[in-house]
Amino acid sequence: MSIRMSASLVVVLLALLTITEGMSLRGVGADLRCRCIETESRRIGKLIKKVEMFPPSSHCRDTEIIATLSKSGQEICLDVSAPWVKRVIEKMLANNK
Repeated sequence: MSIRMSASLVVVLLALLTITEGMSLRGVGADLRCRCIETESRRIGKLIKKVEMFPPSSHCRDTEIIATLSKSGQEICLDVSAPWVKRVIEKMLANNK
């Protein structure tokens, strides 16, 4: 493989890694591991259409919170340690009772 081809491949891979920040892998069909690559801790509460919570399982030891944005429909993984996300989780659990 030529140096130019290798460099192009590295650039493409870096671009893909940059795009996936805070994104969910659920739509890709990759449920063999954790759905979340990165998590978002900034407040985005007003942008959220729906929130789903996935408890730890044999595929992933982490609790994962995935929010769907109202305008774009993009799925964002939320940081479960962020205070505002903890409040969202508490509301979800209270509504399920």
